[in-house]
Amino acid sequence: MMIHKYLKQAVSFFACSYCAFIFCYFILRLIFWDRLWIVALIGTFSPLIFLPTLLLPFLGFLIIKNRWFSIISSIACILLLSWLHLKYFSPETTSIAGSPPSLKILSHNVGWYATQSPTIVKLIEREQPDIIFLQEIVRKHTLRAFRMLKAEYPYQIGTPPVGILSKYPIVSSEILHLANHRETQQRAIMKFQEREIVIYNMQATGPWFRIYKFLKFIKIPVYKYDKRTPEIQDLVERIQRETLPVIVAGDFNMTDETQDYYSVQQVLQDAFLKSGLGFGFTWPHGFFAKRINMKLSYPVCRIDYIWHSKDWDARSSLVLEAAESDHLPVAAELVLLSAVK
Repeated sequence: MMIHKYLKQAVSFFACSYCAFIFCYFILRLIFWDRLWIVALIGTFSPLIFLPTLLLPFLGFLIIKNRWFSIISSIACILLLSWLHLKYFSPETTSIAGSPPSLKILSHNVGWYATQSPTIVKLIEREQPDIIFLQEIVRKHTLRAFRMLKAEYPYQIGTPPVGILSKYPIVSSEILHLANHRETQQRAIMKFQEREIVIYNMQATGPWFRIYKFLKFIKIPVYKYDKRTPEIQDLVERIQRETLPVIVAGDFNMTDETQDYYSVQQVLQDAFLKSGLGFGFTWPHGFFAKRINMKLSYPVCRIDYIWHSKDWDARSSLVLEAAESDHLPVAAELVLLSAVK
């Protein structure tokens, strides 16, 4: 009896604390969203932070044995399952007749020296994409991998830390530093199906933790992501000025619950959200956190994306197997709608 009593108290405390946590998160998100760093940090782990909701009805019925708690938690569970199904497990079906021209896109953050050139070549030869967007490449990749792929991908822009390889002619290209920050991006104009298209290879500044002193004696870690937002706004403004079909791919260092994601979604369409299945987590796979001496073996965030303008439709989109980097590669097949008659 005593053990059951303590178990009930512990479960009740967990359930009430978790419910209060989720309630406060939604209230703060409604008021501040990413303007408050703690809300931005918690949102990074969505939808994982909502999954314990699925346990609450069972805890209510079996241990807590409170009818109203069981009813309310069951309703919350149904709402969560409905949201997860609609957002992550209900890809849109395409209804494009015939065989319109399409492009297979591959984007991969290779993680600097983590990924060897033969691994990049093997990945590309296996997937056979039409355009490859690479981030965090180093000079050895341009000297080895790019040369090994020159016959099949004759059009190359290898300017570390970013690079583009293409089967189709590249008319022009330029290096960008969005919002005049240090991170490097690329913009290029390509020739596809007798018309020009615009592509962006994206690498946004990643968030990080900074230690702040509080009351001289207390040090607290604060989640910093303020450099990313100006870069995203700069990208959005550039996209708004484009008159050609647009494809943007790369490492955005943001999840789909951030305000920055919402800003991009106003001008571009998320290929994975439209045609992918599941959460699509891409990071961190095999990332080693030195400060806590721990290796993170499973991705828990989706920060790598393939976006497209309304001139395209996403026929398919998926996250590929790991290839030495802590980022998983992403791929999509895009159909040029303006070429469909």
